Formats: sequence, structure tokens, C-alpha cells
Amino acid sequence: MKTIAIAALMTTLALGGCGSDSSPEQVPDASSPESPDGAPPIPTGMTTDIAFCEFDVVTFTIAGGAPQEVHINGLAVADLPGADKVTADTWQVVARRGVRFSEILARGAVVVADDVPVNCVARDGFDPLRTKLAGNTTKLPTFAFFRDHGYVYLGSPGDKDPLYPTMEGKSLIVDYDMASDADVPAYLGGKISSLGMFRWKMVEKINDQTRGVFEINPIVQ
Repeated sequence: MKTIAIAALMTTLALGGCGSDSSPEQVPDASSPESPDGAPPIPTGMTTDIAFCEFDVVTFTIAGGAPQEVHINGLAVADLPGADKVTADTWQVVARRGVRFSEILARGAVVVADDVPVNCVARDGFDPLRTKLAGNTTKLPTFAFFRDHGYVYLGSPGDKDPLYPTMEGKSLIVDYDMASDADVPAYLGGKISSLGMFRWKMVEKINDQTRGVFEINPIVQ
């Protein structure tokens, strides 16, 4: 078994600016501190009990249907385990603050059968279904796994991001609350490292042309 180094790492991210598509209903007053001069609220990212991110929209499609947008601002932020790649053979378990997909999907009223597969095409074009998995949807996370164990957190995509360095510390990244190999289902490889292709980065919406899209029950051409 590949070595998994166990560690705890709390990440604090402070963001500047506010997404133009946030609304008072989605971001309660308690999460939106006013600056002393009465300027617009200052985003707190995921450092407080509820999310208040600059780019807070995630997009879903179901069976190739019309895009459905969901705002994450105002949803609960939880302390969750995740994993960072150390070497090709070593993953380090870390602590993160993120918003669970169970909360996001509930807000968007997205409900499908538990065994429906889920893919994501990130805004940089990364698409594991049509590249690494050659269109085999049986190797994708199921909706139940994605809903019950997946979450988004704020991070830095790195210089592979087409918008680098603008989105450093602002991008929504996917991880799962797996703390050991034993937590990972066999159909997903049975190891924390095997989830790597499903830890999508750059899943937020920047505009209508630049966004990540979560494909629920994806259509493979």
C-alpha cells in the first residue's frame, strides 16, 4: 500500500472584492461585514461559519440538459479532512474548510438516483471521463458518493490555470472527506490517491464562457 502521511493543516484564505451575482438572500447580513466607510461588504471566503466567496457559482447539467447555477454563498462551512499530493506515491491527509455538496445540491434542488454517475469538466477543460476513463461512466463517482462525501474549498489552481495568477486563493476546488485508503470505495480504486482525477480545480463560474460544469448522468458522444 502506498504510504499516506497523516498531518493536520488548517488553511486560512482572505479574499478581496465581491462577486456581482451575490444577493442579500444568499449572503445573510451576519456574513457580510461592512467596511468602516460604508463600502460594500468584504468577502470572508470560508473563514467564517458560512461561505462568502468572490466567485460563488457552481453549474450543473443533468443528462446533457440546460445548465443550472447554484450559489454557495450563505451555505454552512464545515471542518473537513482532505488530501494533498506530496509525491507520485504519497498523499498527505489535511484539514480544510469547505462547503459540502449535500448543501449545494439541496439548495439547487438537484435530486437523482444514488447510482447515477457524476463527472466535471473544469474551466481549464480537464475532463477525466473523456480522457483518462475513455468514456467509461462506471468508473466515475456515483451521485450518492459525490453528495455525501464531496465538498468545495477555496484554493490556488497554480500556473496551469488559464487565468493565473488572478484566481490564486479564489478558485473553488473539489475534495472528499476521506481520511484513509479504507474510506475509499473499491470501484473508485480503494485508495486516497485514486481520487486524484476527481479532485477538480477551477469549478467556479467566471462568466458564461468561462466556468466549470458538473455533469450529472453525463452524455458521452
